[in-house]
Formats: sequence, structure tokens, C-alpha cells
Amino acid sequence: MAASTVIVSYRDGSPARGVRVVLGFCGGQTRPAYTDHYGRAVVEHASTGRATIYVSGRDRGSFHAPATAAAVIT
Repeated sequence: MAASTVIVSYRDGSPARGVRVVLGFCGGQTRPAYTDHYGRAVVEHASTGRATIYVSGRDRGSFHAPATAAAVIT
């Protein structure tokens, strides 16, 4: 199983701790992962390719998974 890391931060650059991260693929969504003290969430997924990042249920961009991606929230 593949895994991607999503680093979530606020606009001021501080890490977003304890937020829910889900990746969406054309075949469905992953199980949720939650960010740690550093704003990192490791999301396991069976699919690869273009993935949409959902942070707390909101679309925060996309990337080619597996990889490391960043998302900024308000």
C-alpha cells in the first residue's frame, strides 16, 4: 500500500495540529488521517495518480500521489 504525506499549515506558517486529511481519487476516498504536532499527516492509499487533498472536508488542491504535498488553511 502506498502512502503520501500532507503537510498542513495556517497562512502564518504555523502547523495545523489535529486536523482531518483525506485524499480523493477517481475511485473514491481514503480513510482519514490526522495531522501531528508538526502539521504532518501520513495518508495510506491503494490508488496512485492525481489526488485531491481535503482538509477538514474542504478541497485544498491536488497533487500526483504518492508524494509529499502541502496545504494551507485559514
